Amino acid sequence: MTDTRGPIAVVLAQYPDDERDRRQAAVRASAPEGRDVVFVEIEGSVYRKGLTNYHRSLVAPLVAQAAVRAEREGASAVVPYGTLDLGIEEARHAVDIPVMGPGRTGTNVSASVGSRLTVLCYDEPHVIMFRQLVRSWNVAHHIVGIRSVDVPITEMARDPEHLRRRFVETAQRALDEDGADVILPLGMTMVPVLMSARSLADEIGVPVTDPLALTLHAADALAAIGFTNSRVAYPKVEL
Repeated sequence: MTDTRGPIAVVLAQYPDDERDRRQAAVRASAPEGRDVVFVEIEGSVYRKGLTNYHRSLVAPLVAQAAVRAEREGASAVVPYGTLDLGIEEARHAVDIPVMGPGRTGTNVSASVGSRLTVLCYDEPHVIMFRQLVRSWNVAHHIVGIRSVDVPITEMARDPEHLRRRFVETAQRALDEDGADVILPLGMTMVPVLMSARSLADEIGVPVTDPLALTLHAADALAAIGFTNSRVAYPKVEL
């Protein structure tokens, strides 16, 4: 039977050209085999030091609007790029196709391969946001630690070897001090843009998951089955 589903639409905020190209390449490499991906770019940006929930709130409505455009153009699912799950809740009210966030999806799927997850993120401002987000996602009971590699997103590509050392060192502390049995990178510049989850897992000795790949595959599966957003949880609105 011919697969007539449309592509997965990935909503991407503004980045410098080289950073945007890295992210688009990572998305294409992570997508299910044979599944087309299209990028819907928005004007907002979260590529900055000192990111806060204030900056997230500015981008969320733009993501919802982008999801509406993607659905009208034939997308089968929407995945806003990034583990902060920008605009997920807002977009689910506005479209009738699955809208999947790599943060929440990655956390839930990661909990199926272990029971004690430590989150690794970029820096302390992200630690603050993820403490709040894991509660809002109803996954806090899976999380035994949230740790920063202490490398701002804007500096990661300058020295990937330093980033890897910091990631491995922080993960080892998570194993020793948190009792973690899974490392969950919430920050896709780390994994998969600059580092491979599989190679990190081989070095660290426990699963290191890849929220981008998990979410693209989950979104594709939901679209294939025909599931979408609950209209009890997300009453429809027109934008």
